[in-house]
Amino acid sequence: MPARRKVNSPLKQFPRFLKALQPYRKLLVSIAVLTLANAIISLQTPEVIRQIFNYLDPGKPMPFVLPQPFNTLGGAVLLIFIIAIIGSAVSFALGYAVNLTGQRFLVDTRSGVYEHLQTLSQGFFEKAQTGKLVATVVHDVGSVNQLITGGFVTVISDVVTLVGVIGLIFYQDWQLALLALAVYPIYVGNFLLSRKPLHDNATKISELRGVIYSDLQEKLAGVQVVKSYAQERSEVRQYVSLNRDNLNLNINQSRLGTGLWVRAEFITAIGTAIILAVGGMRVISGGMLQGDLVAFLILVNVYLYGPTIRLIQLNDQLARAQTGLNRIFKLLDTPPAVSSADGAPDMPVITGNIRYDDVWFEYEPGQPVLKGISLDIQPGEMIAFVGGSGSGKTTMINLLSRHYDVTGGKITIDGHDLRDIDLMSLRRQIGVVLQESLLFHTSIRENLRYGRIDATDADIVAAATAANLHHVIEAFPDGYDTKIGEEGVKLSGGEKQRLAIARALLADPRILVLDEATSSLDSETEALIQEALDRLMEGRTSFVIAHRLSTIVKANKIVVMEKGTIVELGSHTELLEQGGNYAKLYAEQFRAELEASGVGDA
Repeated sequence: MPARRKVNSPLKQFPRFLKALQPYRKLLVSIAVLTLANAIISLQTPEVIRQIFNYLDPGKPMPFVLPQPFNTLGGAVLLIFIIAIIGSAVSFALGYAVNLTGQRFLVDTRSGVYEHLQTLSQGFFEKAQTGKLVATVVHDVGSVNQLITGGFVTVISDVVTLVGVIGLIFYQDWQLALLALAVYPIYVGNFLLSRKPLHDNATKISELRGVIYSDLQEKLAGVQVVKSYAQERSEVRQYVSLNRDNLNLNINQSRLGTGLWVRAEFITAIGTAIILAVGGMRVISGGMLQGDLVAFLILVNVYLYGPTIRLIQLNDQLARAQTGLNRIFKLLDTPPAVSSADGAPDMPVITGNIRYDDVWFEYEPGQPVLKGISLDIQPGEMIAFVGGSGSGKTTMINLLSRHYDVTGGKITIDGHDLRDIDLMSLRRQIGVVLQESLLFHTSIRENLRYGRIDATDADIVAAATAANLHHVIEAFPDGYDTKIGEEGVKLSGGEKQRLAIARALLADPRILVLDEATSSLDSETEALIQEALDRLMEGRTSFVIAHRLSTIVKANKIVVMEKGTIVELGSHTELLEQGGNYAKLYAEQFRAELEASGVGDA
């Protein structure tokens, strides 16, 4: 794809589109040559027909002027068949070249858009709707591909044909040629009249398609909530309503396109009638042979007006493609908010000395989320973050992984400013285990191998064993090849967490991030997971976000946050002795756990 730059106007997309076609220039040259050959071959048929009709003229028959052995009636008819056969072969080669170009463009563009999506930062995906991104990758790129496979060859072929036939009709009869071209201003007016409505409606179709995709994706992902609140009928009504709107827009697009075509056909009929009237009178008066008139009418109707109508009909396809190009280039023009500096060196093997140095951060200008945070962490320490929602806990972790960059201050690992090192080399040394572990719809083995692509089967078994999961996997009929979410196999919440821990073990990160990794689990499952986590954290610098304070009593440092600042810092024992926010929170949780277990009931 072309270099990304700012989009100013929809009309400026086509130069970029043409530039995007440069990698296929050899195929495009082949298409141009085949198109020219096809046009030249097809223009021979009217000449042969002209000679046949002049030969059959009872009043003034003319001899054939064709090469041997085609200078007879039978030979002329045979020549038409030969021209048709050659034309078909050339058309086949042309169609193959066009579709090959289109399919390569489709694959390369979708790959390029997807690759660019992978470079975009977390903040982009937090604001973007997944369904709209899918619509761009699938439908918008597809609409541009249709322009290549359908419209592109039509434009080249018809432009070449028009240039050739205009010269030919002026050579045959310049007066009738002028009459034939007299209707062209009406064609142009018809085109201009329809261009904006078609484009505007195509834009609405594209936007609504993104809404439909987003709604479908969200509601299928949240099907449990839909069913829990018995909202199936409501969701069906909403989906049907969106599709009716889409239907109406597509019907309107068809109406606009059909109206364009019908008006063009009417203009063609006017031009044909004028030529037939003037030419017919000249044939009657003896000033023109009937074969010349028939051939001229064929040239005008088939090779002049026909291509013109097809080019005008491309208005609809062009509008859809233009809308697709707008969305594609808008996405490609979105820069990643976080990226590696040019020439940034790889992060050396991390020992785990981490420093937050007067760190400020804001998602929105003027609304700081972190305010002058300073924190020193030694290799191998376990750091726990505690605080209410919106206190800044998760932001501290996101900045460490460089999902965002600090607004002020800096974060260093082993003395290296995170902004000065290669981003991927940093993230490869940070492992993450989330509260809701994301697993892909493939085998357990492939889900585990996502932690390290080159992991052997022995490595995978060792990691699963360390995560207290091997015996669970072995109990499945297909073992490690069991498909998650397919064939009726489901993993429990605890099993999913242990699978995520095993995946992190395979990655062997130097820094570990645990975000609510043991919440909402029963005590037995939590014990298994905590045991696996202890193995995972051994020898690593670990960051833990937890609401259940009982899981972080072993932390070297507990960071209590409130409104983007650190209000307390120390070990579990130290913070209890201080009697501050942490001590109060711990007492409340401890009391709630005792009451839930029935201890202390009167």
